[in-house]
Amino acid sequence: MITGDDVAAAKPAPDTLSLPPSAWDVSPHDSIVIGDSPWDLLAAQRMKGLGIGLLCGGYAQEELERAGAYRVYDDPADLLAHIEELGIQTE
Repeated sequence: MITGDDVAAAKPAPDTLSLPPSAWDVSPHDSIVIGDSPWDLLAAQRMKGLGIGLLCGGYAQEELERAGAYRVYDDPADLLAHIEELGIQTE
């Protein structure tokens, strides 16, 4: 996981999204971007990652979906409760 604390310039600079491939040798195609704004999801599309939207940022579900969200959840707890929808096993 990469956050704004891990980079020199946080959002809206692209540093947060460009760090994972160089830091861990992970393809952007294998990355999941979790964001609460349309800008996060547009950035995910640009890097060819999977964009997941969270409604806790104040944007409507339709706005996040228009920006490319594959799925939209209420908040991180809702995402965790439905993590299997993303093909992620927790056990």
